[in-house]
Amino acid sequence: MIDLLLAVACSLAIGVIFKVAARQGTDRLALLTVNYAAALLLAAAALYAAPPSATAVAPPPGLVALGMTTGALFIAGFFTLAWATEVAGLSLAVAVMRVSVVIPFLASWLIWDERPTPAQGLGLIVAGIAFFLIARREPVAPSADVARRPSADAPGRVVLVLGLLFLAGGLVDVSMKTFDEVYAAVAERDAFLVFVFGVAFTIGLGLVLRRGVRMGLWPTRAAWLWGAGLGLVNYGSAVFILRAIRQLSGPVVFPVNNVALMIGAALLGVLVWQERLSRRNWAGLGLAAVALVLLGL
Repeated sequence: MIDLLLAVACSLAIGVIFKVAARQGTDRLALLTVNYAAALLLAAAALYAAPPSATAVAPPPGLVALGMTTGALFIAGFFTLAWATEVAGLSLAVAVMRVSVVIPFLASWLIWDERPTPAQGLGLIVAGIAFFLIARREPVAPSADVARRPSADAPGRVVLVLGLLFLAGGLVDVSMKTFDEVYAAVAERDAFLVFVFGVAFTIGLGLVLRRGVRMGLWPTRAAWLWGAGLGLVNYGSAVFILRAIRQLSGPVVFPVNNVALMIGAALLGVLVWQERLSRRNWAGLGLAAVALVLLGL
């Protein structure tokens, strides 16, 4: 249970770092690139420290393609999460990220013929309703944070960003599911994560160098510091959730993790940053929690 609590804390810290870094004007691209550099170093160190596997073989081309796609999805998903945290607030961004679990559920059903239980089928429907309630922005009194960014309240922009976040989060989970179903027998997860983090870092580094050469904009000290912290908690969230799964069953870990994250993000957003949520948003958060519990049954 301690590992599960640490996984929740690390995942919440990711959203908090995005929020604080955005308010300080930290460059988002540099932040994400440094984050993946730190996560890559940690993952590589863990892989190096692990005992060698007797079953290690050369990766098949399909695995390489999956790793490159997953790495691109990783940095795109984190970029969208940072954007959504600025536009829609921490609580709604985290809620949509959690509800995106319906995409791998659908993929498991349609691709791998893993038929959902009646409770999970109901959870898929409830999650769909929850997303539209969460993404619906009503005219409410703006907080001081939102007041500095008038465009953030535009309903169309909020729906677009949250929709992209929903898609990106779901596709990342589908890619990890594909690894487990197709390549887990011929490749180690740690090695796969090193490759994925490496691809994400390479993409970010290329963009940073391109912009730096063209515009003279290079990562600041704040980007290095926040990025290193982000990489640490990003890697920690993955490690602790894997440890929790080994101790508890998956149907217990994932719903508890997702619901705890939603509740924690909502409390942080409202109490710390005075984010204003409408009644529909609160209803969506409640339905999302119910959906996540149903999906874990």
